[in-house]
Amino acid sequence: MEDEFLKRLEKRKREESLMKFLRDPMELIRGNPVRLGYISGVIGGFLMLISYIYELEFVAPYDAYILAGIAAFIPPAYYIYSEQKMVRKAEDAFPELLRDLAQAKRAGLSLIDAVTLTAEGEYGMLTDGIRTISTQLSWGVPFEDALRIFAKRYPTRIIKRSVEMIIEGYKTGGEVGEVLKIAADDVMELKSLEKRRIADMSPYVMVCYVTFFVFLGVLMVLYHSFIPTMVEASKSVAEAGAGGRGGVMIKGVNVEMLKMIFFHCGVIQGICSGLVAGKLGEGKIVAGLKHAVVLAAAAFGLFAVLTFMPTL
Repeated sequence: MEDEFLKRLEKRKREESLMKFLRDPMELIRGNPVRLGYISGVIGGFLMLISYIYELEFVAPYDAYILAGIAAFIPPAYYIYSEQKMVRKAEDAFPELLRDLAQAKRAGLSLIDAVTLTAEGEYGMLTDGIRTISTQLSWGVPFEDALRIFAKRYPTRIIKRSVEMIIEGYKTGGEVGEVLKIAADDVMELKSLEKRRIADMSPYVMVCYVTFFVFLGVLMVLYHSFIPTMVEASKSVAEAGAGGRGGVMIKGVNVEMLKMIFFHCGVIQGICSGLVAGKLGEGKIVAGLKHAVVLAAAAFGLFAVLTFMPTL
């Protein structure tokens, strides 16, 4: 009887996990980012296996494997993008939350009443967090523990830094309202500096995109002008029987090899430009993964258009 109960409980947990994943896949991945690596590995491996079995080739030799690699990096790129978006939303709402909480405390309310009053407001994605703190304080949870739980729920650099500052000020016996005000001013200053840095570095990110598309334009000209010219020159020389001592010998042009080299150059340039754009724009190379995926896919798309254009 006990084994049957445990089996039902285990089945219920699996069903709840599946429903939770279907409702919010990112939440499950956020709990253990390693799972994202498994998903990407499965996607990449499956597509590469399909390419190998059917010997797929779209633009140049081995391009199907490159396309499989690009597809495999889409999930982590989207995950990083969504996490950065969540961090920005949380950090943008955090100063207003601290200011309102500081004003309520400095108005003479007790800490629990100040948090309860503040929890009635709307602070974007932080609303559930402040309401959870209010509930925890009403249950007797220490203020420091409630703040640490809040920081674990929104583990951004600025929020964790501010929470530690508030806890230290609270432990030393300082006025909580003043500590909250100082923390709010500190967060506002940090956000101002970050926005200024992003604004200053945005032109350099645009330079990465512009140089990449200029490079693609050069490859396009070479693809449509240089390769046909070399082929015609090779045929003309072969027909005329030119060459020999003192002459110029033009060997047969390996068109497929040239196309493959141009294609690989475009994809490599896209990946490198994307990673550099992430480093310049957001200070992290991994943040450039989304740019790398977009630019590499753009290079693949351009060469696909160039390849099939004559048949249109």
